[in-house]
This record gives sequence, C-alpha cells and structure tokens, in this order.
Amino acid sequence: MHVHMDFIGGMAGDMFCAAMLDAFPELTEPLQQQLSGLAFFESYQITARPATQKDICGKRFLVMKKNAVFDDKNHIIFTPQTTSSSSLSRHATATDHHHYSFADIDRRIQQVSDPQIRQGVSEIYRRLIQAESEVHGIPVDQIHLHEVGADDALIDIISAVFLVLRSGARSWSFSPLPWGNGTVHCAHGDLPVPAPATVKLLKTFRWSDDDETGERVTPTGAAILSWLAEHQSVRPAGSLTRDGYGCGKRQFTRLANILRICVFTTDQPAAQDELQDQVMIVQFDIDDMSGEALAIAQQKLREIPEVIELSASCLTGKKQRLLFRTELLCVPEKLQHICQQILLLTTTLGVRYWLSSRFKLPRQASEVEYQHQQWPVKIATRPDGSFTAKLEADAWQQVQHNYAVSAELKYHVEMLAVNRKSNRGTD
Repeated sequence: MHVHMDFIGGMAGDMFCAAMLDAFPELTEPLQQQLSGLAFFESYQITARPATQKDICGKRFLVMKKNAVFDDKNHIIFTPQTTSSSSLSRHATATDHHHYSFADIDRRIQQVSDPQIRQGVSEIYRRLIQAESEVHGIPVDQIHLHEVGADDALIDIISAVFLVLRSGARSWSFSPLPWGNGTVHCAHGDLPVPAPATVKLLKTFRWSDDDETGERVTPTGAAILSWLAEHQSVRPAGSLTRDGYGCGKRQFTRLANILRICVFTTDQPAAQDELQDQVMIVQFDIDDMSGEALAIAQQKLREIPEVIELSASCLTGKKQRLLFRTELLCVPEKLQHICQQILLLTTTLGVRYWLSSRFKLPRQASEVEYQHQQWPVKIATRPDGSFTAKLEADAWQQVQHNYAVSAELKYHVEMLAVNRKSNRGTD
C-alpha cells in the first residue's frame, strides 16, 4: 500500500490525523482505545468531526479537554532556559508557562504500550529537539518545551504514528509544500514562515509559492513529514482505493485549507507478492575524483544495509572527459538516506533516481558437504519447477587452486545442491 499526500492548504499534525481518519474511518475506535490507555490522556478526548473547506468535505481532528475544544495554537517551540535569558524568564512568569525537557516528555511517551508506536513518537520528538537545537545554538539537553500546547501536540504525534503504522502503508510520496509568507508570533517573537525549525526539518523537500499568506507547515507537521520521509518513494502504479481530506481551521482567500491523502494498492495478486517487488535505481556521474577515492566511496555505499547492488561503468562525458557512472539498487524506503550518503561521500552535485518493478525467482540459502567441507549455496526455483544453484562468491574466492580446479569444485558443489533439492524438495 502506498499513500500520496497533496499539501493544498499545508501540513499540520491535526490535519494529517484528520485526513488519515477520513481515509481510514475504521481506525477511529482503535485510536481511541490506544489513547485511553495513557495516564496523561485521562482528562482529554479526541474527535474527528465532519468539516468543509471551499465546499470540499473532510474532517477536523480535535483534541478536547473536559468536553471543550483544546484550541491552543501556540507553536510547539523548544526554548533555551538559561540564567542569562532574562527576557524569556519574564515571558514565562507573565504567562505562567512551565517548561520541561525531553526527559519529561519521554516519561509521557513511555506510557505508550506499543513499542513501535513509542519508538516512532520518540523519533519525531528527537527530530524536533535537534532542529531547535541547531536553530538556537543550544545543546539538546538545554532545550525545553513550553507547556502550552504540549499535550495537544503530543496527542497529535501519538495519533499520527498510530495511524501510519496501523494503516498498512509501506511507502509515501509528497507534493511540493506551500511556502506561505508573512510572520508568525511565538515565544521567540515574530518569526518568518516557514519557522526556522520547519526549514531545518524539511531541507530536502520540494516547495512552491501560491501567494497565500500565513504559516502553511507547522513544526509538528514538519517533524511528522521528516519521519515519514524515511519511507519515501515515488507514486507507484496501482489502483486508487481510498482518499481522505483533513481540514484546517483557517480560511484562505483562494485555496481550500485541506491536506489530501490518496491510497494506492498494487494490482498484482497477493500470491505474487514474494515474486514481485519494487526497487529504487539511483544513478550519478563522477569526473573529478581519483579512482582510489571513488573506489573507497563505492565500498562505503555497498556496506549500507539497504543497498542491494552497486555497479560502475566508464563513459565519455562533456569536454571529452572520462567519467564514472555509478548505479545502485536500493530499497525505496531508504532513498533519502542513501542519496544523502552519496552527496556526502562523493563529489557529485546531484543524483538521479526512479522506481523500478522487478520479477524475482524464489530462492533459499543452503549448505552442501563436498570434500569434507560445508559450502554455502543459493538455490533458485525456476518457473518450470526446476532448480539451479550458485556457490556463494565469498566461499569460492577462498579456494586455493588454479581456475580449472576451482571451477570443477564449483560445478560439483552446485550439482550436489540441485540434486539434493530435486530429490528431497526441501532441505
């Protein structure tokens, strides 16, 4: 399952939860049950109410306290608490705000019983804290969170992670984000939009300008997107099976303030899932690195667990210069991480990538005994039901003989593996 997101109005935590619940209404009750198990949630309730924006029907995700909408829209802003920060201290006293660190937040996160959800929420908060730490030049352990809006944001993030994991979506893609314009008022005074922390979190995302005023992507929404980008992909071919619309509170002049999600499922039968999958092909060219330096970089890329294969070829580029074209296959969910590593390890200024479907044979790892030694092999099942085997290259490399002898050994090992598989069916 793949989910594509269209940021027509923008991205905020509550808009994301609303869009997901509009597309997956069957998750409403399970989400309620998940939140009801949290001690700090005792005085809160959530609701996904029908709403409209520019005559488009969707939902609004509301956090309620004592049956009243908890509608504090202050930023989830991390602020440095130091003895010299007198202006911030006066602000906190005047508004009776309290502050608490990530350790305090983490104690609430630990109330989440599901380990996957707990880990996701923790990762999103760490991204927020790291972004604010970079913006203010303050160590992470000195960053504190305003109490106002904290529970609201925490509920949004827990709900978002729950909906992502329970929806069954395996990959995500995103339209360009709206930049917005103007300023937003927060604890640091008036800041330009997008807020500095939002910019830090979404450096690799595409942006557009639609001339609408105001903040379009909140720090909470940015942190959720940054986390989702770990599973980023292009939109695959398939059937559009669901859609959902999350409505924001503000009204824009021309645009509907909505976040739309579209859910795709592949057309292939479930029985073929193990035989067909998708990989990301990533390609880049180098004409200004030494062969030694490039070989080291390529080896480091090969060692990334999500890199399936890496190959290189020599071509003639512009101005008749020789260049090395490197192409690798990787799992789609780790595209962003792998592209960042390429840009860090090499001199290339950019990479190309595209999603590719592949059909693969069922295979299994096994071992066979030959000449009083165990040899690792990979056995594949062909479409006609026959078997082929291949001695693992690392093992063959260790054979201390000339080519003729080692080739004969390889032949006998592979034939033994095929015969055993054909006779027994299984190991």
